[in-house]
Amino acid sequence: MKVPATHVVLRAGSVRVAVRRDLADELGGLLLARRLGIPADAEPLAGGRGGGFRLRLRNGLGTVVRSCRRGGVLARLVRETYLGVVARPWRELAVADEARRRGVPTPEVLAVRVVGRGMYRGAVVTAEVEGGAPLVEALRFAGEETARAAIAAAAGAAIATMHRAGLMHRDLNATNVLVRTIPGCEPVAVVIDLDRARLCRGPVALRQRKAMLARLARSLEKLDPGGEVTGRGERRAFRGAYEAALGEPCGC
Repeated sequence: MKVPATHVVLRAGSVRVAVRRDLADELGGLLLARRLGIPADAEPLAGGRGGGFRLRLRNGLGTVVRSCRRGGVLARLVRETYLGVVARPWRELAVADEARRRGVPTPEVLAVRVVGRGMYRGAVVTAEVEGGAPLVEALRFAGEETARAAIAAAAGAAIATMHRAGLMHRDLNATNVLVRTIPGCEPVAVVIDLDRARLCRGPVALRQRKAMLARLARSLEKLDPGGEVTGRGERRAFRGAYEAALGEPCGC
């Protein structure tokens, strides 16, 4: 898997790291350590699968460092170890870099870490979405219907842009859509966690778009079973923005 020209590859024993060149001095030591520890000035992340933390760099850039961990039933047996010729973090770096080049709203992958070959453990460092909140959380915080509709529309436009650019997100759920709201500005949505994402040569096909949107809908129903913040008005706003950004009916 090709490493972007903006990144440099560092090695120490079985540890390999690809890190943005201007951050190599600061992140290199942390990521090349035999075990990935949490710095004293870092903030552990709540929720998720654990093993993640926020770290602010010397230049003021906020980052999110997350260890690659499985979910679901398989996680009971194998939590952090993966098998594969091309490690997931390496693939995520390449996919995210190309996706951003195509205009997909997704955070920059600043560095990745892989320990071992064939059988490996990994970690990914991304730029933090400052002020971003998961989609349902952002909707609940918004309060009034007009603000919720704007957030839903931002999410619809972001996902349509992703599909138009040819990015297939195989884990498109409500927690992987972050929305940043700033008073006086339109909300902005981004998609995160591209470790299982794939790029197409052209726009994502209708069948695949429908499957991803159905997955997102199931996630919304699970997180907001009563439809308090994901009701008819929010869904209409999402669909309208999605179709406007995509340039065709969503098929959902």
